[in-house]
Amino acid sequence: MERPKPNKQLMIELTGGNQGLLSSIYNGLYETPLNEFYPHLDLNEAIAFAASSWKNREQNTPAFQEAINSNNIYNIFKEAYKIGFPWLNKHKNISEGLTKKHNKLNPFNKQNLEERLNQIPQTAVEKLKKELQEGVNEYVFECNYQKRKRARGGDNYKLNILSFQNVYPKKGKIVPAYASQIAKMLSRYDSSYNSFEEKTTTTTTSQEPKTEIGEQLTLF
Repeated sequence: MERPKPNKQLMIELTGGNQGLLSSIYNGLYETPLNEFYPHLDLNEAIAFAASSWKNREQNTPAFQEAINSNNIYNIFKEAYKIGFPWLNKHKNISEGLTKKHNKLNPFNKQNLEERLNQIPQTAVEKLKKELQEGVNEYVFECNYQKRKRARGGDNYKLNILSFQNVYPKKGKIVPAYASQIAKMLSRYDSSYNSFEEKTTTTTTSQEPKTEIGEQLTLF
């Protein structure tokens, strides 16, 4: 089965145009691509994981590091979603005109997450785990690159220019540029997916914790 490609406007509405959330999604997708995971994930699951996993790596969150070390891919996603979904849901504001498309991009409706993750090739799982153990990049606008490089004593290791942004970013242009770039990245992923029939047994879902949400979100 096929699902549509996400577009810039949907990404803006899905994140409420929040620059911090959009930048974390971009950073996460750039450093830890989910191309082999996407056919097994809802769109919301993919971007919630990208944003939260990157922030957890940036802040060296002990619980997330423990999840990575557990060698269980479901544990890694479950830990990321403790913050990823509350963060996403805090800003999400889908218009009536994009509701149908948004639903089509989330065909699994969060059901059977563990079973879906277990369908992913082990080579892809190991690659992602290795990438999640790496230090994060630092991202700057092109106009700030040389200044930031000098501040780092000439060291530009993991110092990345946001080449899709204007050299001198203008107010009102940064968020749309992030949204457009994320939509392009996701549109390169395989849009096909296998329908997952509901089982009569208990299903596992991508959880959206309701406890300590305010405390969790203040971290980001």
